Amino acid sequence: MVSEGKTITASATTLSQIILPSQTNPAGTAHGGELLKMMDNCAYACATKHARAISVTAGIDTIHFHAPVYMGNQVTCKAHLTYVSNRSMEIAVSIHAEDLMEGTKQCCMTAYFIFVALAENMQPKQLDPIILQNEIERQEFEAGRVRMAIRKETPKLCWIPLY
Repeated sequence: MVSEGKTITASATTLSQIILPSQTNPAGTAHGGELLKMMDNCAYACATKHARAISVTAGIDTIHFHAPVYMGNQVTCKAHLTYVSNRSMEIAVSIHAEDLMEGTKQCCMTAYFIFVALAENMQPKQLDPIILQNEIERQEFEAGRVRMAIRKETPKLCWIPLY
């Protein structure tokens, strides 16, 4: 049963953690995969809150590494819906790092995650629409709609490794 909609703030999600030595490379910065895993978890929570169903990652798009995250930094990951269609959700996810000793913060990573919610039969579930409450949300929704249309037009190929 589809409702009249849900606000973006109703499913917005924030996760924080300290970057530990086991999550870093020899240079003392966080492995990109560790940060992507945190982003995926945050996006999952956001998608699941909106759909109130098991949700799965269907894609990750426009990943940007803006600055390194260092061992000992507190990283805060934030996720919010930008676009919802009948069966898929686009979620903007960012990571900010805080140097706890200095008190400085900076944006370190951004990406769009595409999620699909699953019904009990493991097929895509019909999603509630999002209620857009201001001009910024309307602009993000329209930009997300355009990105989703481009994704649908892009062939999904699995290439054969050369070596």
